[in-house]
Amino acid sequence: MTLLSAVAAVEETPVDRFLAEQADLSAVERFAQRHAAELVPAQARYYRDLVPLTAPGPGQQYAFEVDLDACTGCKACVAACHSLNGLDDGESWRSVTTVAGTVGEVPFQQTVTAACHHCADPACLNGCPVDAYEKDPVTGIVVHLDDQCIGCSYCTLTCPYEVPVYNDARGIVRKCDLCRGRLAEGEAPACVQACPNQAIAVRVVDIAAARQAALAPSPTVVAGMPSPAITIPSTVYLSASGRVAAMAAATPARPAPARAHPPLAAMLVLTQLSVGAFVTDLVLGRSSMLHALVAIGAGLVALAASTLHLGRPQYAYRAVIGLRHSWLSREVVAFGAFTGLALLHALGVLPTPVGWAAAAAGLFGVACSVLIYTSTRRAAWRPPVVVATFGSTTVILGLAATAWASAVSGTRVLSSVTVVVATLAALKLAAEATRVGRLHPDLSRRAQARYACGAGAVVLVAVAAIVPLVWTAVLGALVAGEYLERWLFFTTASPAR
Repeated sequence: MTLLSAVAAVEETPVDRFLAEQADLSAVERFAQRHAAELVPAQARYYRDLVPLTAPGPGQQYAFEVDLDACTGCKACVAACHSLNGLDDGESWRSVTTVAGTVGEVPFQQTVTAACHHCADPACLNGCPVDAYEKDPVTGIVVHLDDQCIGCSYCTLTCPYEVPVYNDARGIVRKCDLCRGRLAEGEAPACVQACPNQAIAVRVVDIAAARQAALAPSPTVVAGMPSPAITIPSTVYLSASGRVAAMAAATPARPAPARAHPPLAAMLVLTQLSVGAFVTDLVLGRSSMLHALVAIGAGLVALAASTLHLGRPQYAYRAVIGLRHSWLSREVVAFGAFTGLALLHALGVLPTPVGWAAAAAGLFGVACSVLIYTSTRRAAWRPPVVVATFGSTTVILGLAATAWASAVSGTRVLSSVTVVVATLAALKLAAEATRVGRLHPDLSRRAQARYACGAGAVVLVAVAAIVPLVWTAVLGALVAGEYLERWLFFTTASPAR
């Protein structure tokens, strides 16, 4: 060692040491260099034949392919999806269920693994009021945009397969994106790589062929699965044994209650009361300030209640983005226009035709409410049932609100109004009673309270014909009963699966 080098070694500064440390690669950097040098991922031998070698061409898209004969229900796919995507506790983007039935006279059950079907006509995308979904034009993957979501949960109702999952902690909905980042790098989705039996694969499918198969008179689907004609799902289920296709599904057990959505129940009841009261006042010529305040006040409270349903209410203004395709966006615009026009009419700011314009906007809003739920294709929300339910609520509560305002202001309540309210309320109770036997036991107490409120209101109407101020109790009982009915409207609408 020369004298100069010895002096340099003795006089090494902290900067020299820091530079030397930075020149030495960390474990992460060494791993990254080694991984980058590999032309084929180390795990590729396990899934090489389970993912496409090329991207989809025109008219094609990626899709899951499931070999039902190989699925044992071990749920390794569920665990891998949860781990790789960093999902929260209790959150899952893939499920494994069991379908029971018979093949001939022999009992048979089949485990079915399922995730998002990345449909050709996704109902989640079509119904979203804030355009928080997009379908990749190249891969066909339906992606959820977390930053755009306001947490209205409407997609959880429109999807017949219950794919989007609402996350309470985050206030948004999330779902499977087919691990598109991994696919872009030539690696398999977590569920595909984790399955020990290679029961899950990703294939390229022809969209036109998938549509033709879904719309066929007798589409080949797993027993108990919703009709593929609703959304044209891309997932392909295979079974070489033929037992799955031949299986007759067992009679499904009575489903557990669905979510009640209390803010939505309140919003629906109050918007229909508001519109019904305003239209009734116009038709009967009741133009006092009290009548106007009843209708407008109910509408404003309804709009405020609707924001309580959102996971991220601070972004409620985004709800009008999907006006071109979402009935929920149209409902928001219609009721907003109704409330504003009704207020202008009450204040006498604009000419009388504004009142009829407000009425038209309100009735269109009620029609949008009907279409929001009938478009989900759920059996409990068949169009005739929803039209009758929402229409009767609008008429009954509208007439009752007008009668109450008249009674309070000292104006005579028309006998025809009394008769119509009592008759329609009784008929509605009778129609609902036909569905009591199909209710889940957990819902029976709510149903009993609903009938008690409705029956009590019918009895009180007769008293109100003699003592007008009893209309206060009538209106309260009717609103409470309709709210409970709307609570049952949501909780009894479990999807068929």
